[in-house]
Amino acid sequence: MLIYANAKINLALEVLDIKNGYHMVNNIMMPIDLYDEIDISRSDKIEIEDDPFPGNNLVEKAAKLFFEYTKIAGGVKIKIKKNIPSASGLAGGSSDAMATLIGLNTMYQTELSKDVLLELASKLGSDVGFFINQEPALCTGRGDIIDPINSTMDDFDILLIKPNGELSTKEVYSNYVPKNGINSSKVDNIIEALKENDLEALKENVFNELTDSALSLSKEMNYIYNLLKNNNLNPHVSGSGPSMFIIDPKEEEIYRVYELLKNQECLIMKIKTI
Repeated sequence: MLIYANAKINLALEVLDIKNGYHMVNNIMMPIDLYDEIDISRSDKIEIEDDPFPGNNLVEKAAKLFFEYTKIAGGVKIKIKKNIPSASGLAGGSSDAMATLIGLNTMYQTELSKDVLLELASKLGSDVGFFINQEPALCTGRGDIIDPINSTMDDFDILLIKPNGELSTKEVYSNYVPKNGINSSKVDNIIEALKENDLEALKENVFNELTDSALSLSKEMNYIYNLLKNNNLNPHVSGSGPSMFIIDPKEEEIYRVYELLKNQECLIMKIKTI
């Protein structure tokens, strides 16, 4: 069984108080047409073929959690084709984990409810539950309370820019300086823009309060972000970085990005939201 695990971008990321060791957030995420391919088949044990993250793979953790919960005496062989860069702020590992839970639920005909899948997802990571649906959502709490947005927004292009290197989400949050609620109204504005299919209003309100923290921890990201800003481009940071994106770029803007970054080690791709 082949399952596609899509990446996401953040349209809003407001960081709130710390509770039980976690930052609470108001987080609006949107899936994009960049995905890993998860190929699963029945086995008598849990096996990850050519494991890209041996010993620290959310896919393996998701599989173990599924079999522990269902008490099924079986296993799964999983092959992962990674297209989403790791530790990039695009939640590839979280998406892979949810795809694994959904795939196993189908393969073993366990008929676990959406609520049960979300409960399992919350044990794996804050972002995992978002990927149970392929639609924009407001994610609150530590990111694990998922409220789908009744969006009418047409799919739109983004130019994704992934600088070389990785960033630790834990380190970015630890380095975060509180913004004192300055972006609260923008969350509502973005939700309204999604419901009204108003791309211009969306573009005016996108924000990420982890931006300064991420930029301070990555010289490569900082250089590219400010280079684009200083050339009248408008990059936004996804998650804890280092990935950035430009919404609805014109052809001339795409050309300028490629020219500006032609000597930089980074991934650039034009893709769509879904």
